[in-house]
Amino acid sequence: MAKSEKLFEVLELIKKSPNMTPKELAEFCDVSERAIYRYINTLSKVGILVNYRKGSYKIQGYYGDILNNFKPESLEAIKKLLIAGMRLHTDEEILQHGQEFLKLIDMNLPKEENPEPDEIDIIPETVRAINHGGIVTIGHGSKPDIINPILTNDTISVNLLDLIFSSLIKFDEFQRPIPDAARSWEISDDGLTWTFFLREDITFHDGKPLTSNDVEFTYKSIVDPKNKSLRAHRYDIVKDFQTDGDYIFKVILKQPLAAFLPRLSRAIAPKHLMENIDVSNNPYNRKPIGSGPFKLADWTENDVIVLEANSNYFRKDRPILDKLIFKFYDNREDALEAMTKGRIDIAFNSAASDLLVMKESGAFRIYPTPIHAVHALIFNLDYPVFKDIKVRKAFDYAIDKETMADNLLKNHGAICTGPFAMDSWAYNHNVMSIPYNIEKAKDLLKQAGWQDNDGDGILDKNGQKFEMLIRILNTSDILERMANAISSYLMQVGIKVDVVFSSSNDLKAQNMPFYAILTTIVSGEDPEYVRNVWHSKDRSGKLTDYKNQFVDDLVDMGRLETDIEKRKDIYYKVHELIHDDCPAIFLTSAFEYISTSYKFRWNRPRSMMSFLTSMKDWQIIDKSKEKAINTESEKIKISL
Repeated sequence: MAKSEKLFEVLELIKKSPNMTPKELAEFCDVSERAIYRYINTLSKVGILVNYRKGSYKIQGYYGDILNNFKPESLEAIKKLLIAGMRLHTDEEILQHGQEFLKLIDMNLPKEENPEPDEIDIIPETVRAINHGGIVTIGHGSKPDIINPILTNDTISVNLLDLIFSSLIKFDEFQRPIPDAARSWEISDDGLTWTFFLREDITFHDGKPLTSNDVEFTYKSIVDPKNKSLRAHRYDIVKDFQTDGDYIFKVILKQPLAAFLPRLSRAIAPKHLMENIDVSNNPYNRKPIGSGPFKLADWTENDVIVLEANSNYFRKDRPILDKLIFKFYDNREDALEAMTKGRIDIAFNSAASDLLVMKESGAFRIYPTPIHAVHALIFNLDYPVFKDIKVRKAFDYAIDKETMADNLLKNHGAICTGPFAMDSWAYNHNVMSIPYNIEKAKDLLKQAGWQDNDGDGILDKNGQKFEMLIRILNTSDILERMANAISSYLMQVGIKVDVVFSSSNDLKAQNMPFYAILTTIVSGEDPEYVRNVWHSKDRSGKLTDYKNQFVDDLVDMGRLETDIEKRKDIYYKVHELIHDDCPAIFLTSAFEYISTSYKFRWNRPRSMMSFLTSMKDWQIIDKSKEKAINTESEKIKISL
């Protein structure tokens, strides 16, 4: 068997049996243990983080950065290795992994080194035909109120917008902008004028063409004060929205903003149906008409939403599925029951505690998907005790983040070291997590003057006990269990912790002398969102009193820099500085869980958003219709 095929075999064994020892892996794969170590090393260099924990290997995450100091010629060699392995394989999931690896390699090759897309000859035993038709039923924990591009703000309604409407741009699974209604765009040299060139073949579901007038109407309606859109503040930097003919749309900014593009991914509303009508009472709020891959077929009184394929979708073909049915549940338990009894095919927002039930049934796939957020314990730096970095660092050493990731997130979480989500291109994978070391924590606390002087097990200093309150701002099963674990870890070094839930953001209204906040920090679709928490003069929420002029200056630079590689360097430094200052203990990258039946086929999701936007490509597995469509090799393009 070729080396490349062995590499894939090792990966699949680790994924399916995460507790296998190196010796067991070697026996299963009929190679030496030394060869296993070489394969693990190769995988790590293409972004597959495989950790050796407690005598066995576990996959920490699929999508880490490739080592920055890895030479281009070595990346090319690994690329050839992967391509050779893909030629030998027929398993769809393994082929999907291979395509993900190749994309990662291409992303990290110098631009002048990037080759043309490779044509890979894959000779499968059988190639399944696309089976058009079928229905998939989706369960979700929150009900939509309205589906309106101008007003919609809650999660599920935004997801439905993406299925029903088109937008100027969308983002791929690597969070890179790709064309949608706009076939291309350009930015003026001064960074103030953004010009979008629209496709001319897009129609709304009622047959009317989508033009620049619809785009202008959408964004001007969002910023119109009378509409009270919660998205209006995102466009404070805009001087004007303009059209130049039917298929050119322009945005004029007051000042350059490199991170402005994600703000133009809003669904485009039909002007001819929504103009001169009170936006909050528009009849199309519950009968939306867009230009996306699916159109609304029904919205029942008991809030069942049915979408059907748009046969006139402007992409190559209509969606493969005939219908998507969304059912909404008041709580996670009801959705779980519906899933296990076969009333729905997909359950969103499954908790880690649900995974065992799902796994034991053997009837479901379970996908952990990263979201743009991190779990963090944030110190209130107003209180003198947390002004001492030795105390903050002691906390970092005292908390066993690896065990928390394993036990609380069921091996699906990943330890996070900074303010960016781990699937963000701004996340600096070179910054290492502080290892669990209880003796080091005790020593740092002693250096800071905290000792157990009266023998009661609680540290004290100048007659003050080290007793504190951790306030949880987001009601969450994961955060509650994290808080309990943190409380236990800190008690081992002599710190007494009380945990309370709070819906208030007034962090000064406390009775305890010092405290910390355990929360989920949403990092947004662009790293510029880091300013909302960590920029001392421009933060939107009072989560921390952290001040670092270098961080402020870098965040300001990142806001204006348009070169993606320079922006990446800037945010890598921001990550490093915040980690070193330790104004918070970054715990894990946040994950959501999706449970699905085996009745349909689709690609492994990189995120909740990529899961939803890929719905147009799903297909039902119909064994009676599966057949080979070609006895010869099938050419598959592998490219960005």
